[in-house]
Amino acid sequence: MNTPIQTELDETTVRALDGWRAQHTPSLSRADAIQLLLREHLRLPEPQPAAPESRPILSLPNESTLGALYALNGISGFGPVKFRLMHDAGVDPREALDHPERLPFPGRMGLKLKQAVQLLTDVDRHAARSLAAKQLSLAKRHSAHILVHGDTHYPKRVYDSNNPIPILFVRGDPSVWKDRPSVAVVGSRQTREPYATSAQCFAGAAASGGTLVVSGFALGADSIAHRAAHAANGRTVCVMPCGLDKVFPPENRELWEDFLAYPGAVFVSEFGLGQRTSALLLRKRNKLIVAFSEGVLVAQSALRGGAMNAYRFAREQKKPVATFMPDASDDTQGNGLIQQDTRTGGIAFELTSDRSEYRRCLQRLSSST
Repeated sequence: MNTPIQTELDETTVRALDGWRAQHTPSLSRADAIQLLLREHLRLPEPQPAAPESRPILSLPNESTLGALYALNGISGFGPVKFRLMHDAGVDPREALDHPERLPFPGRMGLKLKQAVQLLTDVDRHAARSLAAKQLSLAKRHSAHILVHGDTHYPKRVYDSNNPIPILFVRGDPSVWKDRPSVAVVGSRQTREPYATSAQCFAGAAASGGTLVVSGFALGADSIAHRAAHAANGRTVCVMPCGLDKVFPPENRELWEDFLAYPGAVFVSEFGLGQRTSALLLRKRNKLIVAFSEGVLVAQSALRGGAMNAYRFAREQKKPVATFMPDASDDTQGNGLIQQDTRTGGIAFELTSDRSEYRRCLQRLSSST
């Protein structure tokens, strides 16, 4: 049984302590004097100040720039390509609001857009500025970057695509995609064997060879690709159909948490923090996946499968598409269509765990860019 420690000092000790304090410069409180004497007697190390919590340095636009982007983005017809034209012409978003005549848009459509900017009210601008302030606050809370055209971290491949989204939200290190080839791996949420194993082998071969694996974080083929990249200690981009403070699908929460701690993974979305997913956002997510990539592998898909959106966007962006050989089932009819499409390459791999053919295809992909 522990004996209680007597902490009260007798009068003689107090007088002695006060005498010692009087000789000390600067003066000490009794509590500080007792602590110092004990430390000297017990030879305890000096207490060290707590290390400040390390926080990542975030890439964030200023509130007025982001607000101007939101105001312009609310105008019908002012899409990603128009934002790129504006940036290429050196017109700042704030300048575009105040001097729409400087926008580099010719013709009747250009005139219509300039007039639409002129018609923006103070209420419109205030609402856009308030939205910007909210998103910047949420970004800081969730350690998220907000990348706009001109930011050094903005992905060049996306900027050069037909889908140069003017505002991208990022959680993780955006240098993950810098100066490396990339391939998208997508497919059915019900990807089955042997397509699941073949997709895993393809993504693993890509990641182990230094290729960035891009997918949409969905169940099935997407998760298989992300996990294979992680297992190979490679790099992967998870393109989300919602705000980056939301886990979608919820079944992937554990993978989400693992990837937030894994330096080789990064989450990207064109949708603001707080935004929930929808069917339209899922489709737009597929377009951004393709924009991030030099080529696409559709592991398994029916003709009406959601992964076929990625195939169609790849056709629009003139990027090669590969798949695995179809069987006689309905859920690989999409594979059969891709196999017959000479416009996207007509590449159909045999169902195998042999990575040599995958590597040859990935080498051709990276050497063609």
